[in-house]
Amino acid sequence: MTLDDVYGTRPDLLPKSMIRVVRADQQGGRRLTWVGRPGVQLLNLDQHLQYERESLSHYPRSSDGAISWGAVADGLVLSSMESGSIELSTVIQQFAPRADSLIFFWESLAVPSVEMGLEFSISRLLDIAESVPEFWIYSPGDRIVVESSFSGVVTVAHIPVEEDGQSPA
Repeated sequence: MTLDDVYGTRPDLLPKSMIRVVRADQQGGRRLTWVGRPGVQLLNLDQHLQYERESLSHYPRSSDGAISWGAVADGLVLSSMESGSIELSTVIQQFAPRADSLIFFWESLAVPSVEMGLEFSISRLLDIAESVPEFWIYSPGDRIVVESSFSGVVTVAHIPVEEDGQSPA
């Protein structure tokens, strides 16, 4: 089984406020398909991989996919707190002030990554946090990643730059 066979096959696991069912164009033999609601773009595999290369791939990861924060340089971590002690929307507004849009990655590759505008994302954060136990938010404009972990910790960090001091392409 390849990544093509797995990625994005379960959009139905996204919060229902983010997706809807529409008639398919009949090319794939299916009559119905899932699409993002207005303001939600479901990313295809190429888009997912591009955003992942720009963000999550710069961090050391544990076997369960979570970022290994203990191996990340202290200067990169901006904040780490219990999710019950903060509003995720406040974290986004504080650390992603230049965001036009945010990219959401999920714990399972079967669930397609999504892109949403900042205001729309903020309005959906509570629903996302209640529906999905672990996810990452990438702000391309601010070059930060927010991890909302299964253990209930929210961590915000700058994306590491390449060894030679150049920003990754």
